[in-house]
Amino acid sequence: MRPSATSVASGTSPVPVMSPVVADMIARVADPHAWQKWARQVEHAGHCVRPVRIYGRAFAVDTATGEIRATYSSAEEPDGSLLVACKDRRAAVCLACSRIYRADTWHLVAAGLRGRRPTDEALREQDGTAVPASVADHPAVFATFTAPSFGPVHRITPEGRRCRLRRARPTCPHGTRLWCPDAHGPDDPHVGTPLCYECYDYPGHVLWHAVMPELWRRTVIYLYQELARLASRRTGRPMGVRTVRRRLRVSYVKVTEWQRRAAIHLHAVIRLDGINADDPAAIVPPPSWADVGLLEEAIRDAAARMSLPLPAVDHHRRTAVWGKQLDITTVNAPERAAAYVAKYATKTAGDILPHLPVTRFEASDLARLRRRGLSPHVSLLASTCFLLDQRPECADLRLARHAHTLGFAGHFATKSRRYSTTLTALRIARRNWRTRTGGGAAADPWSHRNDTTVMVGDWRMVGLGYLRPGDVELAATLAREHREAREHARETAGHQEDGGR
Repeated sequence: MRPSATSVASGTSPVPVMSPVVADMIARVADPHAWQKWARQVEHAGHCVRPVRIYGRAFAVDTATGEIRATYSSAEEPDGSLLVACKDRRAAVCLACSRIYRADTWHLVAAGLRGRRPTDEALREQDGTAVPASVADHPAVFATFTAPSFGPVHRITPEGRRCRLRRARPTCPHGTRLWCPDAHGPDDPHVGTPLCYECYDYPGHVLWHAVMPELWRRTVIYLYQELARLASRRTGRPMGVRTVRRRLRVSYVKVTEWQRRAAIHLHAVIRLDGINADDPAAIVPPPSWADVGLLEEAIRDAAARMSLPLPAVDHHRRTAVWGKQLDITTVNAPERAAAYVAKYATKTAGDILPHLPVTRFEASDLARLRRRGLSPHVSLLASTCFLLDQRPECADLRLARHAHTLGFAGHFATKSRRYSTTLTALRIARRNWRTRTGGGAAADPWSHRNDTTVMVGDWRMVGLGYLRPGDVELAATLAREHREAREHARETAGHQEDGGR
């Protein structure tokens, strides 16, 4: 790395002056021992882009005798602080932590489709129900629920097709044409924008986002009703909802995806399980009549029936429904379905809608965001959030607090209780693996934990992010070297499996 320098006059000879960043880097590596300890902290934090700096002490205490078996103090670390990963799931905020979150999500989804038997005791304690391998034979589908139309928008047209070529050449009441003869590619900025901004239902769009979590909750309720109706028809015996709930359980995991028109789609892996009356928490196969065809038909009927009244704005009554496009496919490749869900678990609205912040902002920030390139369509949706938030009938929706998600206040990903393991259980298993293998023991005060030991500590937050600008550059270099080493190890392993050919 070549240091950038400027020159200043010192008599007749120019003297190079190091930049503050380079000076920070040199100061960090000047002491080899301190450098190694700091580099281990960066590795322990997973090469996080903006780690949390904390200071304090921790004691490993024997639960039986009260004896202090080990002590740790951040005063022994460089800068007197300990680096801890921020654990942000958003790739736009921290790419390193989002990769771990994405991998954990993959394991969570895949475990619910192919089974998982945790052997780690801490994992078993945290997540007492193991997912049996027989779950791979349960009916499971991958369903995509779409948002309804709030007005015609420009769309991607593959193979050179026209966007909206209409022979009648219609126009809206505002005189704007409702047809488009252009062929839009994926990078066309017009994709997702309304043909007529004045006709587009911006309040309906924002309100639909606000109630979408409730729309899903009620859809699951309706799904049980449809299962009862279809089960009665299949078995030839009347079967009510209570009876079905005693024999069937709908397990699912879902994730949101943002579209170019700034609307949310919902991807859900939905599985049918049976219920053992003697052990309701167990995951058992459903009755033979509850197959994947029954599940798919019940989902379609429940989605078609679902409707939810929205707050009346400007004396205009609206109803939230799902879009007409509902895609349902049988899950035949668990790994592929898990990868699809995990991919969207780290995405934000700003990844699809350029210049939309990933964190909260105020109405006064909209002008600055427009100057930076926020599209008029997204800007109008955000403005609608702030305007509707002032109305008493929308006060409970907290639209202004969620303008950065265009009114959506739900969680980006959720799962039913019995679908699979939990992210917490996966993190405990990873921590215990690191303890057994000795990874990061020098920098991890929690590595002394075992079955008879508890940690007692007193910690304070110092700051967020690396202490100096030079640390940012050094951490990025360590992360790059780590990635290259893993890629090389992966290629070497693949070469050995191929017999060295």
